[in-house]
Amino acid sequence: MKRALATVALIAILVALLGGPAGAATAVSARYQLRGHLPELGERPTMRVFVTQAEYDTYRNSLGEANVFPGAGSLFMSFDKDILALYTRGNDTGGRCIGTQIVAGFSGDTLSATASWQAGTCGAPSSAHYPFVLVALSRTAADGTTWLSSVKSVCLSVESQNTNACASLTGASPAPTAAATTPPPTATSSPVPTTTAVPTATRSLTPSQTVAVASPTPTATSAPASATPSRSPVAAASPPATAADNGTNFLLYAMLIAIGFLILLSLFLSRGGRRRR
Repeated sequence: MKRALATVALIAILVALLGGPAGAATAVSARYQLRGHLPELGERPTMRVFVTQAEYDTYRNSLGEANVFPGAGSLFMSFDKDILALYTRGNDTGGRCIGTQIVAGFSGDTLSATASWQAGTCGAPSSAHYPFVLVALSRTAADGTTWLSSVKSVCLSVESQNTNACASLTGASPAPTAAATTPPPTATSSPVPTTTAVPTATRSLTPSQTVAVASPTPTATSAPASATPSRSPVAAASPPATAADNGTNFLLYAMLIAIGFLILLSLFLSRGGRRRR
């Protein structure tokens, strides 16, 4: 009986030892970027995750005058290696702010982060009681795992469970690439003028001017802009003026020849009349 109990105890210890590492969270680097107090962020604990710079910029712009967040270029992170998480405590007791030491790790489909309270208001007025913290989370865990594709939610709490807030990562996009940040050149940037160069051509109040810009063929409206007079398209399409001049010269020559012939003929006839006499 004792031998059987010892065997069962040994098996339980082995299961605990083997199952412990499997269930332990894998550490993820977390670096705080900004902290403070902002009432406009809400009354309850909230969590927002920004996978791309476009998402972060959209949120910043939506705050209007309450925007206290710096641009992505001023943060100590890059979206190709990190994501941003914004945690807000909401209406708090006051006299404290969220500390800068944040521990994060993922297990299963959830990434959990914890922070601690720090006495004071972190530079805000003494009456401030809406703490928040902006955190950069590495896309790669300590063991080299890319966790973003397998995690469905990101959570953060400050010392107690009633401060916990989570954000969904469903449909999170992968790390941005250079092609994603720099849009490819479009047809509108081509130096060759085309009809697409004027996107509001149908709404233009001066259609004649729009046609002149969109069309590569010069029109009569461009003539006043030139310092020297130039031939209009109509004049350029007509026969050259020299052709008419040549025709006029040939007719003049023919008339002179005819007059000369008549003079010679009259002289000949006059001489013939004299001989007959």
